[in-house]
Order: sequence, then structure tokens, then C-alpha cells
Amino acid sequence: MTPAHIFLLFAAASGCHENSPREGNESRWRRRTAKRRQRADDLLDLIEAGGLPALTEPKFTSKISSEISFVPTLRIPYSSKIHWEEVNPLLDPMQGGKIRSTERGMRKRAQVESFYYLVSGLIEAKLQSKASNNNSGITIIDAGCGAGNVVVALAGLLSSKSESLRFLAVDVNQQALERLSERVKSIVECSKIVETCCADLLDYEYISSQIPSNHSAIVVSLHACGAASDMAMNLAFRCNNAPFIICPCCTAKSLTKRIVLQNIDGTEKERFEQFTSSQRSGASLDIGYPRSEWLKSKLIQSSSGSIEEKYSLLAKVADVGLGPQTPAKQRYTQSRAKTVVELDRLLSASENEGYNVRLMRVMGHDPLLYSKGDLLLGARRGTDEDNVLMTMMT
Repeated sequence: MTPAHIFLLFAAASGCHENSPREGNESRWRRRTAKRRQRADDLLDLIEAGGLPALTEPKFTSKISSEISFVPTLRIPYSSKIHWEEVNPLLDPMQGGKIRSTERGMRKRAQVESFYYLVSGLIEAKLQSKASNNNSGITIIDAGCGAGNVVVALAGLLSSKSESLRFLAVDVNQQALERLSERVKSIVECSKIVETCCADLLDYEYISSQIPSNHSAIVVSLHACGAASDMAMNLAFRCNNAPFIICPCCTAKSLTKRIVLQNIDGTEKERFEQFTSSQRSGASLDIGYPRSEWLKSKLIQSSSGSIEEKYSLLAKVADVGLGPQTPAKQRYTQSRAKTVVELDRLLSASENEGYNVRLMRVMGHDPLLYSKGDLLLGARRGTDEDNVLMTMMT
């Protein structure tokens, strides 16, 4: 008798039918998931009651509907679009970055195009305000640069704007930086203005020390997972309150706590060299969730669990949704939660660091189809960069 026949006989003898333990467990899982989904819906309804802060307005004087379609899409004028067929192919994420999937490659192009448009505006504002100081320059920091699709394209496309531009590609992965360096060597426009920095994004002091004393900074970050996006934002604060443009992803990874070790003198320290990828994306000692008083004040109104538990549920739903639902319903709930999580990040910068902030979406990134297209924009209130980011087209 073959193993397959033995298994079938065992299954029949065990009574593998509708009331089997396996299906009973699945039913219990469905009930638990339905309860968690109801909790998430109740939380989102509570948070959205009366409208969400309208981050298209610097002073938050108006409200917007809770409908996710009201998160405005960044509109890029035709004159500011990148015509990829006309630029050096090595700057293209699809060709130079060797992204094989057409769908993913087109999304990456759209993301790079958004960063290019926004950074161009910031550079022009900085150059105009520094016209009287010819010795000053600008360093664009790509925080969590990975393969370098953003920093390479920005450096190649923006190098002609000013001789004082410099680009700093920061990542904890030394191998990724080595591949990026090899790619940059073959691109004339980038070879002399792109530098790499192997560092944990948490090492704000070290990274900021790599910026020349006569340079101001702009911090950009595309898909730095979990709390790494929060670290990119914190890095902007440490770089003399630099403006930031951040497109986050993987919100649930921020819930992973980093390993905390003890120094000989008993003080705490963190060792990023020993972290796995998921641990590097986790929250460090200086980052807690929720980040803003706005979201804390909303969550405290619900009696179901602690504030931390409620935030954890929202972060997980924002990342992967909560089944079983139809794909459309799951994406809708996921998008609602993602909007709240990103508003929490932005309002923290507004409350604590004196920034005007704005939540937008990359053009062509339908939140019901793709959840990683949110743009977090921020600049210190009253600066020229503030005026640029708060008046971008929607």
C-alpha cells in the first residue's frame, strides 16, 4: 500500500469532514479576524469623525472628508516631467536600475519623477535665497537609498542646476552601496557629486557630520521600511531642520523592537550590525507610537485596549489589510488606516518641530491597487522651502 493510500484511509477513519478540528480552527480564526476588523473599522470611524486635518493647508484651518480619494495627488506639469527616452539610460530605474517588471518599473519611474519635481523646486528656492552667498551649497541626502534609483536619477538630472550640489547616499547595507558606487562610476553626470555613507539611519550625528559646514540639506527617502521612515524624518530635524520628502512603506515593521544591549557602564546601546532586516526597520529607543498628540487624543477615546494596542492594529491593517474580505474592501480599509498612520507621522513634525506638513500621493498610484504611494512633505514654517512644498500643484 502506498503512502498516499495510507493517508486516505487515515483521513477517512479520522472523520475529515465539515466538523473536523481543522475547519473548526478556521472558523474560530474567521471569527477572531471579524472581531479585529470590526475594532479597526470602529477606530477609523472614531478618528475620522468630523474630518481629518487638511494637510494641503499649512495652518490646518479646514477639514477634509474621510474618503481616501481626498488625499490629493501631486500633479506634475508637462514641462517638469522626465522624458525617459531622452535621458541617459543609466539614470532610468528600469534600464540603469535593471528593474525587469514593466509594472514595477513604471511605478518606480513615477516615484522618481515626483521626487525630481519636488526637489527641483526646493533647490531653486534655496539657490535664490543663497544668491548673496556664493560659497554655500546643498547636499541632498537619500536616507535608506538601497539600489540608488532615486539618488542616481536626481544627481544625473539635477547636476546642471548648480555646481554646489552634492548627493549623499546613506544605507546600512554595504553591498548595496558598493553596487551603487559601481553604477555611479559609469555615469559622467554623477561620478563626482555622489558619495556613499554606510550607516544606520539612527546614527543622526554621524550622518549629519558628512555634510559640509557651508551646505544646507534636503532629506529624501523612498520606501525605507517601517521606522526607518521615521528615522529619515528625524534626520531632517537634526540637519538644521532640513525639508523632507518621504514615501514610506511597511508600517507594521515599525512595531518590531530593536535589540537593546548594555554598555559596560550599564547604559543602553543599540547594535545595528547585529540586526536582521526586520529589526533594522523596527522602532528605536527614541521613537514611540503613536507619534502625535493628535492621534493619541483620538485613540484614548476608545475603551478597547491600550493606546499602543490600538495603534498596533492600525499599523498592521495599514500594511497588509485584514482578511478575509473582498480585495476591494480590504484595500479600502487598508488605505484608510495608512492615511491615519501617515498623518500621525506628519502631525508629530508639526506639533514638535515647527514644520508645516502635507500629505500627498504619487501620480498614478491608486491606493486601492497599490499602497506605497503616499508622499510626506515637510519644511520648517516660514522658510522658502515651506512656501514651495505648501503650494505644489494638486
